Amino acid sequence: MNFADYLLKGKKRNKKKIFINKKLNYSNLSIEVENKSKNIFSKYKNRLIGICLQNSPEFLVVYLSIIKSGNTAVIIEKGLSEERYYKILEKFKISFLITDYSFDKNIILKKFFLEKRIINNLNFYSRIKNIKFKKKEYEDVAVILFTSGSTGEKKGVMLTHKNLISNTNSILKILPIKSNDVVNLLLPASYSYGLSIINTHLKVEASIYLHNSPFVGSIIQELKKFNCTSFYGVPSTFEILLNKTNFINNRFPKIRYIAQAGGKLEKNYKKELLKKFQNKFYVMYGATEASPRLSYVPPKMLNNKLDSIGIPLPGIKFKLFKYKKTKYFQLGVSGKNIMKGYFNDKKLTRKSFKKKYFLTGDLASKDKENYYHITKRIDKTLKRYGYKINLDIIEKTINKISFIINCKLFFNEEKKLILVVQTIKEKFLLIDKINKILRKEFANYEIPDEILFTKKPTTSFKEKISLNELYYKLKKI
Repeated sequence: MNFADYLLKGKKRNKKKIFINKKLNYSNLSIEVENKSKNIFSKYKNRLIGICLQNSPEFLVVYLSIIKSGNTAVIIEKGLSEERYYKILEKFKISFLITDYSFDKNIILKKFFLEKRIINNLNFYSRIKNIKFKKKEYEDVAVILFTSGSTGEKKGVMLTHKNLISNTNSILKILPIKSNDVVNLLLPASYSYGLSIINTHLKVEASIYLHNSPFVGSIIQELKKFNCTSFYGVPSTFEILLNKTNFINNRFPKIRYIAQAGGKLEKNYKKELLKKFQNKFYVMYGATEASPRLSYVPPKMLNNKLDSIGIPLPGIKFKLFKYKKTKYFQLGVSGKNIMKGYFNDKKLTRKSFKKKYFLTGDLASKDKENYYHITKRIDKTLKRYGYKINLDIIEKTINKISFIINCKLFFNEEKKLILVVQTIKEKFLLIDKINKILRKEFANYEIPDEILFTKKPTTSFKEKISLNELYYKLKKI
């Protein structure tokens, strides 16, 4: 079954609003998707079509139309440099890019695209003229999402119709999502977690409120104003809400459940949320390669399993594999939700699987009650705002700059990403050059909050506490 058909089945006469702050209901959506898939996208069979849009009704129409027409939706995050966009478009041979961002001023990107047209006030670029028709099947790729690799290059995760249907069904068996729900969508659709929220709520005909305000405090107002029954967040979402607002002191009588994924939320925050929402708080674990969610901690068990990623979702299996010659075990996962592979990288795909289990890169253990716990990552990656970033790649890039001896990237106690640069030069001679390279090479969420300079070696600061000490010492200078 086509994933778009799976989501929209039986919704042609439903007048209920999807995006409650926009004029779009399920009936309109079905009609728009039907029209655009037939009249626009069906002309271009078996193409990779890029989407770079903010959360909006336009995104939803384009996303579903591409999938329904038998093409593959390549969802690209916003906030990248134009050079990074170009690399992605070139590497992944994207036929079209649909975006609300203008590339007209960029000479490189203008050369890349041969033709430009407008569809519903969106920029629609194309470059490939001829392609053979191939009927879309259940096992074919519906969506490509991106995740960071160990080399710094974006990996294209190929998710089939089967993958997406399977994971949507698994999530709906666990989370109590109903048709009368109203969710406050805080996460971008380019992020696998955000996309899965859209998918699950579309399937049950729930309503979605699009959060586009830069002010964190507005979340509290929106939850009340729109009678939201649920909301989802990554660790930073809840950390900011708990530290910078009066979230805990507010009442939300309509909230039936909240869910957290996209990285580890520290115990003290979980405890606060447990006090507030009792048996309404779900902690989940996943990976983009898994469409994306893999496990959950039932709310009634969370108090006793604060460090756990929980138990597998229905239809998903976990297995621990001995990691090299160490005492550790790597977590492997299998199920119909696991990706087809990485785009145009068979070698990496083969390397990422063992006995039909996808290797997550997380070292893990299992307790007596069969709950799983993450020990640490194999590589030097971490989650920021829910996105995976590689600290090694950023450090290596900065170290290439002339007169920089070494640098160290770390999170301080305030959860800020700090770059400490060791150099013999004065700050003013390097700061502009560093910022220029960071903006050129990395996404917004990969750019440090602060850059500090020192003449002392940073290589001696290996432990987090030592780095924090260095940070506060340099701040005083």
